[in-house]
Amino acid sequence: MESFSYIEYFPFWERTLTEIHELFQRIIKNLVKKYGFTLKKVDYIAVTITAELSDAFRTKREGILTIVNALKKVFNQSKLRFITNNCEFIKFEQVYSDYITIAAANWASTALFLGKFASTCILIDAGSTTIDIIPIFESLPIPKGRDDTSRLINHELIYTGGLRATIPSITHHVPYKGNKIRVSFEKFALISDVYRILNLISEEDYINDTADNRSKSLEDCYARLSRVICMDIETISKEDLNIIANFIYEKHLDIIMQEIKAFLEALTERYNEFKTDPKFVITGLSADFLIKIPLKNLGYQNILSYEEITQIPDKISLSAFAVAGALYQQLY
Repeated sequence: MESFSYIEYFPFWERTLTEIHELFQRIIKNLVKKYGFTLKKVDYIAVTITAELSDAFRTKREGILTIVNALKKVFNQSKLRFITNNCEFIKFEQVYSDYITIAAANWASTALFLGKFASTCILIDAGSTTIDIIPIFESLPIPKGRDDTSRLINHELIYTGGLRATIPSITHHVPYKGNKIRVSFEKFALISDVYRILNLISEEDYINDTADNRSKSLEDCYARLSRVICMDIETISKEDLNIIANFIYEKHLDIIMQEIKAFLEALTERYNEFKTDPKFVITGLSADFLIKIPLKNLGYQNILSYEEITQIPDKISLSAFAVAGALYQQLY
């Protein structure tokens, strides 16, 4: 089976919402140009949506319907299938009455697809903004929560990630010259600056916008981090900034470890199967440096790669491959 992907960064909160259908047209144009792909060859189009929470929209309903109406302008609506947080696919005409069920349901397709390869496991997907923790039993997702809020309550959604998290969301203090100094509560830097400084991501991995709209070079990452304690690159050394970066990283790992621990305590109360040497399947651009370490610190060693198990081409396009794969599995 042939598979390929195309990604375009589209910050909804900065764009005119009428540009959304132009984005879809551009994606199709690029797929045609690069792969000789045509819509006529497509039987179904699987869709997962997470952008509805963006403050570009007043409500989730507005967000979902804006995106759905843009899809209608570009694609044959009879071919569209939307994944829901009930782990089902619905047709276009059902979306208007069931719109809330397709909000932020990307975790469902990711878990459904994996379930055909690993019947009982814990999937952890660490992306740029959030971390999803999804238990899978007998090939089906078994989360306690279904929407964002209930998943946050049950430690199945951690609202932090490897690129877009702000520094004050991770720690309110950092070390400097033997002092514990409170950070400024401004969006001077992002965690992507920290991980670029620590060489955990490359400039190419830094796919989000920077906090100051300057470059993603190492020098500019240091400059942004210096402002977190109201300094600049001329008044603080890179050695001191490296110490601060490492401290923030440790705090980030601790937050994630505590969330994973709370999740596992609740899960093992429901399912005995996860008490002894549970299998973890990890994925996402920040999985290797944000998930493996907390798991190992908690004493877990049975850690596998989503990409290796499912043979998808790359982790960056995971949601797209998974929603297409999940629909294919249900249809055929």
